[in-house]
Amino acid sequence: MTVSWEKSCKPLSEGGLDIRSLSTLNESTNLKLCWDLMNSKEDWALLLRSKVIRGRRVISHHIFSSIWSSIKNLFSTIQSNCGWQIGNGYDINFWLDNWCGVPIASQLNIPSHLHANLTNKVRDFILNGQWNFPSSMHICFPQVIYIAEQVTIPFEATKDKRIWLPSNNGDLSFKQAFEFKYGVGQNIKWAKDLWCPDIPPTKSLLVWRILHNKIPTYENLLVRGFQLPSWCSSCNIFCESTFHLFFECSFAMHLWNWLLSIININIQFTNCFDFLKLLDRNWSPQCRIVLKACMFNIIYTIWIRRNHVRFKN
Repeated sequence: MTVSWEKSCKPLSEGGLDIRSLSTLNESTNLKLCWDLMNSKEDWALLLRSKVIRGRRVISHHIFSSIWSSIKNLFSTIQSNCGWQIGNGYDINFWLDNWCGVPIASQLNIPSHLHANLTNKVRDFILNGQWNFPSSMHICFPQVIYIAEQVTIPFEATKDKRIWLPSNNGDLSFKQAFEFKYGVGQNIKWAKDLWCPDIPPTKSLLVWRILHNKIPTYENLLVRGFQLPSWCSSCNIFCESTFHLFFECSFAMHLWNWLLSIININIQFTNCFDFLKLLDRNWSPQCRIVLKACMFNIIYTIWIRRNHVRFKN
């Protein structure tokens, strides 16, 4: 009985094992490669760009390129998530490129069939390092001039730079590509309590499986169509379920009561997550590690004893 691959590939903070999915890694690599194609000055990028990019569009016909065939579908993703940092304005389309937060054509709701006629570059409206708009634009598009004047023109006319908007420095690293492809998940409160360098991973992994309800107890096996002896191997009274085996059985209760008497806490377990509430107290870091190790060892001992009774008599 295993946890799904999708859940296992989630980060530790989201209840997974932080295993990197090969498909997500491949998609992230292709995204980074597409970014490098559009921005790199290396010979391979210059050569491939000359073959596949026509103005603002990419070719629709097939070419024999193992690189292009794997990244051509990501071109639109790059375009929709990048912006421009103004330099000399030679490479930035004034109307269609995102150099002021949102493309001006989008802000003015200009129909897409007219976009082919919008060929002005940012440099066409810069004179001596300042914005310079014709009088007709002051009359017809005062809001465009207001938007443009919110953007500072650099003193030195450097080359325009494409920036990746989700990043802080404008560049797209492989790590950022992976995070973009994976997306943002929801952190799980109990996940941060499972893993600790002072506790053997085998014991943390058992607790992880319990919290995902992936322990092969009779209750879980019955759902999957297995008909096996149903009595708890520890007490031989009640039907074996995950909660009963680890927290309700007389043997389990004996161990938990022993621990609770030492730390002088009274708590009633109602589900498989309640034992983690013991860690919510104001323990010192050292005591917290010792308590966590003791809890995980109790669970591991219960599981080992159950298997010894069932399989080794």
